[in-house]
Amino acid sequence: MRYANYIFDLYATLIDIHTDQAPIDFWRRIAPILDAYGAVYEPGELRTRYRQLIHEHEVRLAAELGTEFPEIELGDVFKELLLSAPVSRNDGIWGDPSEWSGEVLDRWCSSFAYAFRVISRIKFKLYPDTIALLEELRREGKHVYLLSNAQSLFTRPEMDELGLAQYFEDIFISSEFGMKKPEPRFMQELLVKHQLDPAESVMIGNEMRSDIVMAGSCGVNAILVNHDAYRGVVIAAGFEEAREAAPCDRRAEISLDVCPDLLSVLYV
Repeated sequence: MRYANYIFDLYATLIDIHTDQAPIDFWRRIAPILDAYGAVYEPGELRTRYRQLIHEHEVRLAAELGTEFPEIELGDVFKELLLSAPVSRNDGIWGDPSEWSGEVLDRWCSSFAYAFRVISRIKFKLYPDTIALLEELRREGKHVYLLSNAQSLFTRPEMDELGLAQYFEDIFISSEFGMKKPEPRFMQELLVKHQLDPAESVMIGNEMRSDIVMAGSCGVNAILVNHDAYRGVVIAAGFEEAREAAPCDRRAEISLDVCPDLLSVLYV
């Protein structure tokens, strides 16, 4: 293990997950939850409004931060769905939402987000070697960080549920920074905060552009955990793009590797 700093992606790298919010059946299960708190939607209407609000929030945030890759706080969308429903009632189980304090609204948002996420999950488990890999890195005295495109409302409870948070010195979740991979500034936030030398660091992830190319653009080496079964030609093209994206003084030193499973990371 030649690196001092290991920076991990989360979903489809350490956690094997599949979610689906597209089917109308999903929204038929979500609409009654909002209805119970006084916000009345038809399922199809709710799905459309949800997507519209996400787009509006992303456009505003992209302009504000000057990034092509904004990551909104989904809690803001959930709150807006509650407070701006086409039909509102004041007899919900917590009373009229328009009269809630900020603390109550935040508590509702956390509860609603948990239900929303669990209902959307089709598959959710650790990959078989996740814990073994993280424990071995800790035994070896390596510094381990998380850099994930994710929503903190979903991800922090899921990490607690799976017992993952304890393995990381710091956790960077895109919704808490307003931007997501492959925005290089997201990784730079981590590198600067912990004064990490890019030459001693490696990014481990499953996404070619968001993990591998983004790491290269920051002068950081990368390991592709090929859970998505990328073919050789795609891998070669992505690695070449990562090298070309690297700062000139790092380009010749950029190292990129492919692992078929997580434990293989230990031998790179």
